[in-house]
Amino acid sequence: MTRLPFLIGLIALGLAAALAGEARAQDSKAVVHPPGVVGELGQTDPDALIASQLWLAELYEREGLIDEAIQTYEAALLSILQFRGQGHVSMADPMVRVARLTRDPGTRVRWLEAALRIRQVTWEAGDGRLTALRMELARARQS
Repeated sequence: MTRLPFLIGLIALGLAAALAGEARAQDSKAVVHPPGVVGELGQTDPDALIASQLWLAELYEREGLIDEAIQTYEAALLSILQFRGQGHVSMADPMVRVARLTRDPGTRVRWLEAALRIRQVTWEAGDGRLTALRMELARARQS
């Protein structure tokens, strides 16, 4: 029971991050000033914002809070998109994590395909990790 206040605080931070990411994604030209720590990080240190979102998503994943983990990974992906650009190499790992967590086979395939497109540019053709990702995608297509 002592973890409950901690988890509630983390959930609030995750929701704020998701809302901030959604608002930025809707109009990338508008300057969004969400209140609190998330807004401050987005304005002063986008890399810290992204790192905290990824950390929170991993925490949710470890705690078995799958829906929250997916939402927080998606918020991190929106932040990466806004601050680093579409197809940035740092998007691939969260995409694979979301693919592995999602229950819908079609959604899993789309996330893995997107991650593979990024990885094909950043990893050598013979890299074993690339082969493993291709195999995972092939298995996902068969399900």
